[in-house]
Amino acid sequence: MKQLLSLLILCTLLLVSCAGPETAVSPQLPTAVAISDAGGETVATQDGPLWVLLSGVDEHGLIAEHELTLLQEPDAAAASASLVHTGIPAAVMEIRHGGPQNLQRFYRVETVNGDTGWISDYYVRRVAYLYDANNETVPLFAEPDGQEVARLANISPVALKSPTDETWWLVQAVGEGTLGWVQADLVKESSLAEFLTNQTHEHP
Repeated sequence: MKQLLSLLILCTLLLVSCAGPETAVSPQLPTAVAISDAGGETVATQDGPLWVLLSGVDEHGLIAEHELTLLQEPDAAAASASLVHTGIPAAVMEIRHGGPQNLQRFYRVETVNGDTGWISDYYVRRVAYLYDANNETVPLFAEPDGQEVARLANISPVALKSPTDETWWLVQAVGEGTLGWVQADLVKESSLAEFLTNQTHEHP
C-alpha cells in the first residue's frame, strides 16, 4: 500500500513539473450568452462560446487607451473592477442593453488572465484581422506548429475561437468559415493602415 501511495505521489509530481507555469486562464465558457435588458432580465440568448478582443484602438487606427477599465456594474459611472491591457482576449458571459431606447450596451467578460467585469461595447471587437508585414498571406495550421491547412490574405477578418494559448490562437475566417491555428502576434485589433504599420504590439 505504501509503495502504491509513493508511486501516485511521484506521478503527480512529474505531471506538475512537466506542465510548467500557466500563462493564461481558460474561463468557463457559457454555451449560450445571455442578452439582458436594463433590469438584468434575460430577453434572448446568443450561441456561445463567444470570444472578443478588448481594444482601446480608435476609429483612426490609433491606440487611444493602452489600459482599459473593467467595471463592477454595467454603467459608465460604476467603480473599477480591474485594469486590462488593450488587445487582450476575453470570453463574453452576458450582454446588457440599457439607456435611452436600449442603445447602450455593456459586455460582462472574463479575460484570459482571469479578470472579470463589465465594459462598454465601444471597446469590444468581435472581429480581428490577420496581418503579416513580411508577407501577403497568413498561414493557418491544423494545430500549433502543425500542418498548414490554408492561407488567408492580409487583413482577412477572423473570429476568435480559442485564444488562451500564449503563442497560438484558433481562429475562423469570417464568411468562408476556414478554421485554423495562427501565431497570436499576427492577430490584430484593427484593419487600418495606421495601426498595422505604426502601432502594432504584442498581445498581453
